[in-house]
Amino acid sequence: MMTFMWTVRAVAVIALVTGAIDVLVGLRGQKLIGAALGEGYRDPLLNSQFRYLGAVWFGFGVLLWYCTLGIPEHAGLLYGAFAVVFLGGLGRIASVVQFGFPSSAGGRNFVVIAIAIEVIGMPLLGFWLQKLLTGGA
Repeated sequence: MMTFMWTVRAVAVIALVTGAIDVLVGLRGQKLIGAALGEGYRDPLLNSQFRYLGAVWFGFGVLLWYCTLGIPEHAGLLYGAFAVVFLGGLGRIASVVQFGFPSSAGGRNFVVIAIAIEVIGMPLLGFWLQKLLTGGA
């Protein structure tokens, strides 16, 4: 159970750090991973939406950390959290199908890694949790 807890906490820290950066820096931070928005970086509505979603992502990190304080008691929340991130990964796939991968290598690598974590990693965490709860590990 300890390895699972620390794995979930690592995901929580990623969400906390990246969510905080998104809120504090806004779209400018996306330049670092290869986003090419041109003047879109200054768009007030786009920045507002991005920072809002960054705060939601930060909150997701808080939720994950909280769940690790009592994994069996919060298993339902964890399953739900993993499912939400999985759905987000499906959204990324839809974006790739509709618009393709980012043109920069950094952006492309980011999207591929994010999809792998979201679409493969989250179900694996869910299966791992189920195994722990049923005494299989």
